[in-house]
Amino acid sequence: MAETYYTIKELADIAGTSKVTMFRYIKQKSIHETKHKGNANLYDEAKKSLILKGFIRKDASSVSETIHDESELVQELKSQLKAKDTQIADLHSIIKQNQRLLDQQQQLNLATNRQNEKLLNTPQKTSEDVSKDDTDVLEPTGDHYKGEEVKTPKKGLFGWLRR
Repeated sequence: MAETYYTIKELADIAGTSKVTMFRYIKQKSIHETKHKGNANLYDEAKKSLILKGFIRKDASSVSETIHDESELVQELKSQLKAKDTQIADLHSIIKQNQRLLDQQQQLNLATNRQNEKLLNTPQKTSEDVSKDDTDVLEPTGDHYKGEEVKTPKKGLFGWLRR
């Protein structure tokens, strides 16, 4: 009867892991190949069962550790989420308060500007104005000004050409 031999790739497929992981496990446990054909290490049935038994036991312990670690991680993440939710709620209340203050400030500025406009639009006569002229207009402004314009000389390299 012909004895069957298994390569590292075949053992990895049976165990459901990668070839590299299987190779590292075999090397760590110092399990030697039964035959060597070309570049492939071949293992018989006895070594196959030894490798798979040890590899499956290793996986079972790591699975329970992983589940325990994941449950701790989930609890930690949930507590962090609760903390972030409270921080977000606090920030929303601060934003609302700041918005209210900004609205109040804008209303106050608007009221102040209206009062300033009223004060500027009503002419106030002083004793000098009354003695100088009895009209309501204090100084000519805007398009109604008919005085001479004073031109300032332009500065620059060719400013003397513009005179």
